[in-house]
Amino acid sequence: MPLLYLAVSLLVVAVAAWLINAFIPMPGNIKSIVNLVLLLIVVGAFLWLINTYVPMANSIKAILNIVVVVATIVYVLKVVGLWEHVVGLWDSITQNWTFRRRV
Repeated sequence: MPLLYLAVSLLVVAVAAWLINAFIPMPGNIKSIVNLVLLLIVVGAFLWLINTYVPMANSIKAILNIVVVVATIVYVLKVVGLWEHVVGLWDSITQNWTFRRRV
């Protein structure tokens, strides 16, 4: 029964994404945020499906979860437009740390 719920929810997400991107007029930034929310629903369903039905060691499952969550966070930051700021902050932190270490 949970797999049926998953299939129905993914079908609803696909129809919503199709309607939003093809027929419903909205500004570009609102459309990208709605698509982002729909993507997060799909990623969550994917992780639930893997964690529930794929038999693997807990350590491998934890690594897979971490990789998927980090990739999703990077994608969200890129969509929102904050990724360049995070990279710039990281560069400034590492340059200052390298400079202090040499002195």
